[in-house]
Amino acid sequence: MKPAAKLGVFGNPIEHSLSPRIHGLFAEARQEPVEYRRHLTTPGRFSRSVAEFFRHGGLGANVTLPFKQQAARLVTQLTDRARLAGAVNTLIPNESGQLLGDNTDGEGLIKDIHNKGFCVSERSLVVFGAGGSARGILPLLLEQKPKNLYLINRTVEKALTLKSELMALGLVAAEQIQVHSSASDINQPIELLINATSSSLSGQELLLPPVLAENACGYDLMYADKPTVFMQQLSQAGCKKVTDGLGMLIEQAASSYQLWMGGERPDTAFVMAQFRSSS
Repeated sequence: MKPAAKLGVFGNPIEHSLSPRIHGLFAEARQEPVEYRRHLTTPGRFSRSVAEFFRHGGLGANVTLPFKQQAARLVTQLTDRARLAGAVNTLIPNESGQLLGDNTDGEGLIKDIHNKGFCVSERSLVVFGAGGSARGILPLLLEQKPKNLYLINRTVEKALTLKSELMALGLVAAEQIQVHSSASDINQPIELLINATSSSLSGQELLLPPVLAENACGYDLMYADKPTVFMQQLSQAGCKKVTDGLGMLIEQAASSYQLWMGGERPDTAFVMAQFRSSS
């Protein structure tokens, strides 16, 4: 029997991470020996911790908060999507011992949106927040060619800076991002609303656009055992389809797993069913 592939995730805090269970289910479904562990570290020790992990046979690693930007500076090479995101959530060693940094967050969101039957192409959508989470998903959302994309952030300057940075990195489509400090400024019917802020962690409500389309859908990048505040808001506003970010978490993990292990993409529907049945 071949030795278990050594995988892991670096973060702080890290004990709450669902990644070991997700990757364990992928491995179980594909009958592959995998050892996936959590690694608690600090900003001062992050580089050393990653180096030690790969020196001792690590095949691949995920990176979560607060180290995604630090990981982008650590690696030798970045994929295009990691470069645009300015952050890395997947570390892949090459034969010469150097590290490639990738970011599978945006791909995870798009795949889960499609799984849920939501549509981005030719739709008007709102993204709340202009931090790292928003930056990680905007390039992939723009790739889907939405009709309108509104970026809402209380501090307009931060959102404008994000738009400028994406354009400077060569993302021409970022020019179409429309920046507002409040969703109340939007006079178009909105078909998809995405929460990329941490408002659901603090239980804070967001000011929604005044007009939601009849088929409007909502997506919160956060996930919880019960509907988030954002999901509750949208349901009360008449949205028929609302979801949290568990599917995105599973889909981005599947992208990472496939990059490390090769073969077909893991069965994410099986993993989602396992999580939902135990929640």
